[in-house]
Amino acid sequence: MITQEQFELYIPSAVMPDSSIYDRIAEYLDEGETEVKSLLGSTLYDSREDDQELLALCNRMACLFAYKTVIPQLDLVLTENGFGVVSNQNVAPASMQRVNTLRQQVQQSLEDTIDDLLDYLRGNADWVNTYAATETFRSIVWNAHKQMFYFGQPNAHRSQMDELRPKISSAETKLKHCISDEFFDELCNAVKMRTATDMQNTCIHYIMMVIGADATDDYKMARFHVGRLVDFLDRNISTFTTYANSTAYAANTFEPYRNEKEDPCYFFG
Repeated sequence: MITQEQFELYIPSAVMPDSSIYDRIAEYLDEGETEVKSLLGSTLYDSREDDQELLALCNRMACLFAYKTVIPQLDLVLTENGFGVVSNQNVAPASMQRVNTLRQQVQQSLEDTIDDLLDYLRGNADWVNTYAATETFRSIVWNAHKQMFYFGQPNAHRSQMDELRPKISSAETKLKHCISDEFFDELCNAVKMRTATDMQNTCIHYIMMVIGADATDDYKMARFHVGRLVDFLDRNISTFTTYANSTAYAANTFEPYRNEKEDPCYFFG
């Protein structure tokens, strides 16, 4: 069970001289733990205390989830030390705007923690074959902290990444026609396993430039970056054997690549 001391360590805005906020939130910590377990999988969740860094990330996620859930049900008052629970009728609750701002800040902290946790879990043998790992790395775009600058939103969070997900998925579908499903999946798996080579990371960078441009409707720039990607792959074809053996490569090299509408990986609006 997460103690009040641990809870206040992860939620500084909830630090109070008494246990008023913690008492209200404690019943929701189990829901937070359930969210953590769904991300880790049962095996790793049960052994998380063996890894103190992992445990700290899990506890932070559980506390933030619980706090976010309970905020609308608390009668909060703004004090010089932060927010507290109204304990008498002579104190007016904080304005709805302030409470909503607090909830948004907690939501963003939760999303950032999920990013940190996913990054920490990459390559963990007890995690990489879980449902959460498989679903996360169906896409090359998995971490708002690390990747949203490709979409012109360097300070964005997972909510903004989720809003772009339909366009991201559309761009990835186009990319698979260009570089093959097999090669795209190989790159996603390398990220998940934390085994990506420098050459693979360079390829992923070019791919992210394509996706970022396409998902933000800059189709001219997307086409430009597709050309850079194909050129990079062609110049290093002996390194990228999965791509070299694909029908996508055969189609791309049937005639010189021009990124025109008849080309298999032409990017369009």
